[in-house]
Amino acid sequence: MKKIHKRILLALTIIAVVGLAFPHVKKAVEIRSETRKWQEKWADRGSVPTKVNLPELVHAKQVPENITQDHSLSLAQSPWVIGSHLTIQEGATLVIEPGVEIFIAPSADIQVYGRILASGNKDQPIRLRAYSDNKADAWAGIFIRSDEPSAFKYVDFAGSKYGARLVYASASWDHCTFKHVREICSGYKSDFLFKDCLFDYRGYAGAGNINVMKFYQGFAQIEDCEFFCPDSDYKVDGIDADYMSRAIIRGNRFFGGKCENSDAIDVGHGSRNILIENNLIVGFADKGISVGEQAEAVINNNMIANCAIGVGVKDRGRVAITKTTFYQNDYAVKVYEKIPGLGGGDVTIDQSVIVRSQKSPVEVDALSSIEISNSLCDSQLLPGSHNYQGIPKFADVANYNFNLTGIDAMPGVQITLSPGDFGAEL
Repeated sequence: MKKIHKRILLALTIIAVVGLAFPHVKKAVEIRSETRKWQEKWADRGSVPTKVNLPELVHAKQVPENITQDHSLSLAQSPWVIGSHLTIQEGATLVIEPGVEIFIAPSADIQVYGRILASGNKDQPIRLRAYSDNKADAWAGIFIRSDEPSAFKYVDFAGSKYGARLVYASASWDHCTFKHVREICSGYKSDFLFKDCLFDYRGYAGAGNINVMKFYQGFAQIEDCEFFCPDSDYKVDGIDADYMSRAIIRGNRFFGGKCENSDAIDVGHGSRNILIENNLIVGFADKGISVGEQAEAVINNNMIANCAIGVGVKDRGRVAITKTTFYQNDYAVKVYEKIPGLGGGDVTIDQSVIVRSQKSPVEVDALSSIEISNSLCDSQLLPGSHNYQGIPKFADVANYNFNLTGIDAMPGVQITLSPGDFGAEL
């Protein structure tokens, strides 16, 4: 009997040890896998030049390839050159002074296992740029895998394939600009903060798919940024969030180009606690906001104009829309099943304005549901409680100011509510 008890105790001990170790083993495997993806796929290693060939960089200072202790790139020695792969080792910090300019070789990358602190200012931004604007000279981007957060403030990124790729890491970007950067940021189980940044794809030619930002799990906060999408054959989604536990997308301005099937914000795969508020979304060929695959989102105080679908909810997605203005979309809101067998979506709309819908204010299939209340539409009286039909007056449509200044009632209809009771105010 004692032997049996000992065996049971040993088995339970083994199970407990394995249980405690499994999360760490799983994390280590994921980190190794995601790091390998960067090294083998995104960084495109093996074709990096070893010397600088532009005349103006002859006297530039070379950044060490391997930083093992705290190191600073000074303005006095700028410009600097990264001629190959730069690695910042665990425990080391690379500090970049205001005004520093760094030229980065084609296909070179910056791998961060410690941290970067790049703190420019309005008058002296830091510049990380390719040798030229030619796509062949694009550098690979920044890979961050560290428990220490990196921070970029007033940094101009130009001419790279990727802005940053994070794996189990965290970083912040404040007043940064990205131009001719194919994909700004992607993350795996990481935390992000973008504040007052510019993502500019105007004049960016090419084809393929781009997610300006793509997040997988983790936490993302994007506030007061501007997104300009290209007029090209790219399929561009501004923000693509999957399996997210929490995200705040607030106060941004999204401008779509002519690329087909493009969304400003795409939330999917069971993401939860997603707050989308105070954004201006204009001119996307597919959806302003897409929510699907059992994801849930709160959409509050947004202005969405000139999109094929203002908000699309599908495949068991759930959305609450409040105080949002829809202007001249084909459909303000469309709720439907996209993938057979997954089911439709569920939407509530309250205190919102729907104007000049080109096809229909709302469209709901038989597998979906929608509840509309306290909302205003120009073309019809929407079903639901306390809805109104009238003609809204906006402050300045030409400059995307859709704040309501008044409401003209339809003949025989009395509206006693004030403009502040409906729609967004930005």
